[in-house]
Amino acid sequence: MTILGWARKRLLSVFAAAIACLFAGCASLGTYNPATGRSELIFITTPQEVDLGNDVHQKLLKEYRLSDQAAETERVQRIGERLVQVSDRKDYEYHFYVVEKDEINAFTTPGGNIYLFTGIMDKLTTDDQVASVIAHEMGHCAARHTVKKYQAALGYNLLGGVVLGQVGGEGARQIASMSSQAVMNLVFSAYGRKDEYESDRLGVKYLRLAGYDPQASVEVLEMLQRESDDPGGLAVLRSHPYLSDRIEVVKKEIQTAEESHSGI
Repeated sequence: MTILGWARKRLLSVFAAAIACLFAGCASLGTYNPATGRSELIFITTPQEVDLGNDVHQKLLKEYRLSDQAAETERVQRIGERLVQVSDRKDYEYHFYVVEKDEINAFTTPGGNIYLFTGIMDKLTTDDQVASVIAHEMGHCAARHTVKKYQAALGYNLLGGVVLGQVGGEGARQIASMSSQAVMNLVFSAYGRKDEYESDRLGVKYLRLAGYDPQASVEVLEMLQRESDDPGGLAVLRSHPYLSDRIEVVKKEIQTAEESHSGI
């Protein structure tokens, strides 16, 4: 056998072993998620996800300034900590930040980091409304939408990473080496319609369990809808293109929860 033939045979055997390893491990890697009611295949472990989030946070600090309004920051943290108590996911420590930027936006990064811009804080008139924004972002955390988005984006060598057990570590290193603009593009890349609906439903659940008014979710979505009609346009709303549909979904979820609670 030639050296080239031996190398090709060896490569095929390694690839076959990797495939077998991957699929043999699927049963153990698939974990039931109480937030979604589904078994999910997540390759990035919680510690690796936290590392990813820390690296993204450092990139964010180079682009944005955190608010120096202590009362506003403490308000967000207080409301956030109350919601944490009812979250379906508590395997990491949540962190809540207010970003000094006049833009109506909030977002989540891996590891339970939740950010609200001062632009959206200026539009929220009650603690219930602030809670509804945080609860929606927490829904993305609990449903693991955030880590799955990053897993997909960093899955350039997913098979090799699974075999070597280095997906999360390599992902953190890649985040650290990416330009700030590339990281921002990943941070603000849109969730799909299904993920948004799921986070809306989870948000209603967390508001109710934490003692906040779930109707605030409707109020916030209606505010976003009004703002989206502004000819000046809100670029962030491109990632939330189904506001009228989401409002109807949230209203139905609130009604279902009320009927269930009342025993109807």
